[in-house]
Amino acid sequence: MSTTTRRALRLSPIALALLGLGAAAQQQPVPGPDAGTAALPTVTVRSKYEREDLPVRAPGHKAASGARLGILGATSIMEAPVHVNAYTRELAEDWSALTLQDVLENDSAVVFTTNKNHLLQNFNLRGLDMGAMDIATNGLYGIAPANSVPVEMFERIEVLRGPNVLLSGMPPNNSVAGTVNMVTKRALPQPIADLTLTYASKSYFQAHADVGRRFGEEKRLGIRFNGVYGAGDMGARDEEQKRRVGALALDYVGDRARVSFDLYSSVNQIDNGSPGMFNFLGNAAIPGVGRLLAPPRGDTNMFRGTHGEYDNSGALARAEFDFSQDWQGYLALGGSEAKGQGLLFGTRAFVTGADGTTRGAIYHVHTESERRTAEAGVIGKFDTGALRHRLQLSANILKHQEGTANTACNYCYTTHLYDPVVPNFPAAPVWKGYNTENHYRSLAVADTLAFAGDAVLLTLGGRHQTVKMPLQGYEESRFSPMVAAVVRPWGDNVSLFGNYTEGLEPGQIVGVGFANEGEALAPKVTQQFELGAKVQTGALTHTFSTYQIRRPSFLGTAPAALVEDGEQRLRGLEWSLYGQALQTLSVLGGVTYLKSEQRNTGRDTYGTPKWRVRIGADWQTPVRGLKVGGRFIYTGSQWLDSGNRIRMPSWNRLDLNAGYSTQFAATPVRFNASVENVTDKKYWIGTFGDGFAMAGAPRTFKVSATVSF
Repeated sequence: MSTTTRRALRLSPIALALLGLGAAAQQQPVPGPDAGTAALPTVTVRSKYEREDLPVRAPGHKAASGARLGILGATSIMEAPVHVNAYTRELAEDWSALTLQDVLENDSAVVFTTNKNHLLQNFNLRGLDMGAMDIATNGLYGIAPANSVPVEMFERIEVLRGPNVLLSGMPPNNSVAGTVNMVTKRALPQPIADLTLTYASKSYFQAHADVGRRFGEEKRLGIRFNGVYGAGDMGARDEEQKRRVGALALDYVGDRARVSFDLYSSVNQIDNGSPGMFNFLGNAAIPGVGRLLAPPRGDTNMFRGTHGEYDNSGALARAEFDFSQDWQGYLALGGSEAKGQGLLFGTRAFVTGADGTTRGAIYHVHTESERRTAEAGVIGKFDTGALRHRLQLSANILKHQEGTANTACNYCYTTHLYDPVVPNFPAAPVWKGYNTENHYRSLAVADTLAFAGDAVLLTLGGRHQTVKMPLQGYEESRFSPMVAAVVRPWGDNVSLFGNYTEGLEPGQIVGVGFANEGEALAPKVTQQFELGAKVQTGALTHTFSTYQIRRPSFLGTAPAALVEDGEQRLRGLEWSLYGQALQTLSVLGGVTYLKSEQRNTGRDTYGTPKWRVRIGADWQTPVRGLKVGGRFIYTGSQWLDSGNRIRMPSWNRLDLNAGYSTQFAATPVRFNASVENVTDKKYWIGTFGDGFAMAGAPRTFKVSATVSF
């Protein structure tokens, strides 16, 4: 590779990925003009797990030393003015991960609100809800699958906690919880050809091919393909699932320009059932309202004889051009489409008796959605006296359309919490087109100033966001500022940080019967104040943070006016860590304490446990190539309902894993094995909706073997 090419890669790497059948494509630019003040350390030797355009893996290889923070670009963890973690592909492989949920279970700020292996994946981050559609791909919303995100095509999973509309703009479904950004794989300097075979209990088999290489004398053209096919029993007892994922990534790196184009397709199918979500509200037949019945096994099949399928596809293109060594322009555009039919959500049951007698509800759904997005911007570095600047200007548009129809059997048959019957699946509905349409456009600017020998980093910026909902005749705008700082008074190993950030959600047109009927309510502004510290002790990196989030809500009962008069207030303390405690012992995890309160009622927010603990460790044994490890998961008690009448007990779980790397002849082979819920306990894992409890999954085994040709 020529010196010119190496410099181009170092200054501004463009991630190119074309995801083919069934995964999602991503791409990340690299430091250079894009890195600004957050220069990452130079590394000359990398394993096949690492790309030259991404921050290096931290010791222990479960997390990375930096992440991409939207408009702030690639930033080291120690210089980021927010609480962010970046999880690696190796972490996903350690747990034979299939979906995003398998990786985010390692993050204490995350609690999932849908069953394990559900066709849709929803969770909350810092106590605020988020779904798959609000996941970012290479920094852009509107590309990721709408229901469940496969991990086989991704290199990194970056989790930025808390509202941050400046950094990434508004997502399609308006979550203000934070940003989960998926970084797609790219062709590496060395060719890769891996075949991974996975078996999961009860009888699910999967094959995953991952091949890629760079072409040309200077390795300018890169191609990477990931293809996945899996089928077998998984989820509820006798439920069958199929996954088809493909990912093709193309990238070309020139002397001053870089271009990429990404495509993906992902299909999930379920047949013959699903776990249930159980509603305990208003149940006078259950003695001592305020307690739950004992949970069923997590694989109890409530909806045999059903079928569901979700089909996603998307595309993402990006081009970058270096005007000079310090200034760069870029353009990105893409979109995605999704179609779901059958039993997708609506896995609901209403518990009516103390013996577990239940009324079942089941829905046959047809949903379609479409997203289109584009972003253009300029990134530059310059000095004004003793100040060094990293400036980015960007313009972004996102259009989201969605429509859903269903035929419902609303609590129309009698079943049982512990011994369910087979329901009659309703006939397919007639889809009548899109009934939701949101248009978002914004202009953003962010300047990171470095002074005092880079011991102080000050970020100032804002985004002017316009929200338009044509079907409701709604259009409003809001300017959202951000102020953040990082101070390193005692060298590079201690960083003190603070930020004020905002999240933004659409308002609405006030409906019939209210005193202010027809009024266009302003967008809802969620505010976050955060202070924290980041400390490196040897090969460990700690992040400590405390924060307050205030999220408004509209309140009013006709004929009174509908106004912004409610508020959810969240106050939290967090600690996360990654790295190596000893040369042979790596750790990953954290502890979150969160108090969420509805200020207008004085009640706690349901579905928000105060304590979450996720602590994992791996030990490299004296046996060459063999490591063993596990993780401990604890989730505190939480209210099941908005009236704070029914409390869900705390739960904990132990998971174990092991990995062994060896060679057969000259062929590297890696084995991974894991078991989740080692003791096979039955427990209520969380809530989905007011009063709905979900059972935790039973003991689950996974084994995989990867052959590198």
